[in-house]
Amino acid sequence: MSELIVYKSVSGFTKKYVDSLARRLVESKVVELKDFKVKDAKNYDFIFYGAPLRNNQIMGLNKFLKKYEKFKDKNIFIFATGIEPVTKDKRENVIAANGLEFYHIRLYLLPGGMDLNKLPKMQQFLMRKGMKYAAKKEGVNEDLLRSRFEYPMDMVNLNELDKMVGVYRKIKLNPIAHEVKDNEE
Repeated sequence: MSELIVYKSVSGFTKKYVDSLARRLVESKVVELKDFKVKDAKNYDFIFYGAPLRNNQIMGLNKFLKKYEKFKDKNIFIFATGIEPVTKDKRENVIAANGLEFYHIRLYLLPGGMDLNKLPKMQQFLMRKGMKYAAKKEGVNEDLLRSRFEYPMDMVNLNELDKMVGVYRKIKLNPIAHEVKDNEE
């Protein structure tokens, strides 16, 4: 049994989880989404996909799931990193926004971070414009929002992987009963 970790990371927070996850798994291969080939997925028993959240959308997930039919018999774990607190409502919104109710996957939401200076210049420009507009619309101090550029926020907690890795290990130890119930996750 071996594991494939496919990921998309823009500013490095998701990549921190990917690196830690790869060290915790037995025989993992790590691949960026842009290099992911469906034929490679056939050689793995477990497939992990990790990416940042943007407005409840898991970045690149639609590209990854376009190939779902070819590897739907695998154990699939999806994890997404974001800066919003993880609540039941947030989880439901992410599931709905990504159409995950139609797939047999396990979803984990993990705390990420924000370092707008690591984004491409065009995204930085758009974020600044969006923040300025949001500050004006919501009556929030623009300087507070601008400070997000000056003071990056890193909420990555590698211990948050424990739950997902625990479920992975239960399945690996007992592949016949690989239907781990949601409440065990």
